[in-house]
Amino acid sequence: MPWWCSPAGLAFGFLLPVMGVIYLGGESGASGLTIRGVRYLNEHFLLLGALLISLALPAWLGAQIQLSRTRQEPNYADWDVAVQFVAGIAVFAYLIWFKDIFFSPATLFGVLTGSVKLSRSEIGLTPGLTSLANMAPAFYSIYAYRLLKNASYRVPRALHIWFGVLLSLTLFRVYVWSERLALIELLIPFGLAMGWWVANRRSARFWSIVRVFGPFAALPFIILFFGASEYFRSWTSDTYRGKMDFWDFVIGRLASYYYTALNNGAGMVVILPNATFEFEFLLEWLHKAPFGLGKPFSEYVGWQESRFFWYLYSYQDPEFNSPSAIYAVLNDMGLYGGIGYFMLEGLIAGLAFRAYRRGGLAGVLIFPLFFISLAEIYRYTYLGQPRAFTWVLAMILVAVLVVMVSTVRKARAAGRVTSSQRGWAPTVLTAPSGLGD
Repeated sequence: MPWWCSPAGLAFGFLLPVMGVIYLGGESGASGLTIRGVRYLNEHFLLLGALLISLALPAWLGAQIQLSRTRQEPNYADWDVAVQFVAGIAVFAYLIWFKDIFFSPATLFGVLTGSVKLSRSEIGLTPGLTSLANMAPAFYSIYAYRLLKNASYRVPRALHIWFGVLLSLTLFRVYVWSERLALIELLIPFGLAMGWWVANRRSARFWSIVRVFGPFAALPFIILFFGASEYFRSWTSDTYRGKMDFWDFVIGRLASYYYTALNNGAGMVVILPNATFEFEFLLEWLHKAPFGLGKPFSEYVGWQESRFFWYLYSYQDPEFNSPSAIYAVLNDMGLYGGIGYFMLEGLIAGLAFRAYRRGGLAGVLIFPLFFISLAEIYRYTYLGQPRAFTWVLAMILVAVLVVMVSTVRKARAAGRVTSSQRGWAPTVLTAPSGLGD
């Protein structure tokens, strides 16, 4: 697979140089930048980006470790049955989430045409149910792998139908909920499967460019997508519209998102230099567990309210509310704890990458999650988010269902063999009485 699919390659070849570009862009003073509040990010905090090295080296090591020498060809039919169950849960969650829109034709028509714009508070959430929509990435991971890497094994029509439904619902979510991350969670599994596909297309010049330059070649498309989404989110407001050229606004806005995320994280380290061990960022999913399940943990670690939002309203601009995973980990666990965290994350990511290349179910399910956590490392700790926890639940469910389906299939096959053996039992011929005497 190309270098940019590897966690170590992504960290060394893309994340480290891009961090320097983000810093220089934020310090350039370009007209399109939107950076308010106190600036804390400097050369010293930029050097802390070397924490990515503590992630990259174990990731490289993990990709070299061979946990098992034997490899059995998986039965993809078992995968297909199991992942459809997860897809059904995700579709059900989407229907519950947007029920007030989907089951009101007038509202749905108004939303699709743009005449009706609903805020997040108006749409609302159902705790414990709507979050199950975040199981969809587990389906995308297997579907993309089956579609692009295992073309020799026919993908059943049912999976195409489920994908079409979930694709439509995800795009609707991106549009109505203004959530670009949901689209990233859809695209990353296909990007990884495409990486394997591209590695085997050595003759075409275009695919050679994709293989060599990878995420750098994708930057124009990222800017285009970001510009399209920001047109509806921010450009149409009186604050920005007509004040500058649109593309200056888009590029400046994109640079501002990442610069302010790094600056927010650096400021948190300055304001709160000692580790809190409240795990506000690394275990946010546990603090926010529904039905009061997270309250005992919050009380145990002494977490009462978000220190980060207090910091934003006191020193920064709440509009840009990303804390950057690089510095948020330091806030939760300190420098040495942060190094240990990144080393562990890198090692698991490397092992998952190797398993993905070998075609194991665990690798296909786990590696896209860790790849996104690396791709989003400048903005926030993805693995600590509730959506990542729901994704992990979907992985576990798929794995359990695959085992169950496989067990049933083997039992039925054994039953058919036993029945056929009984039906084949030979008839013993005996000579009539008196013959041969």
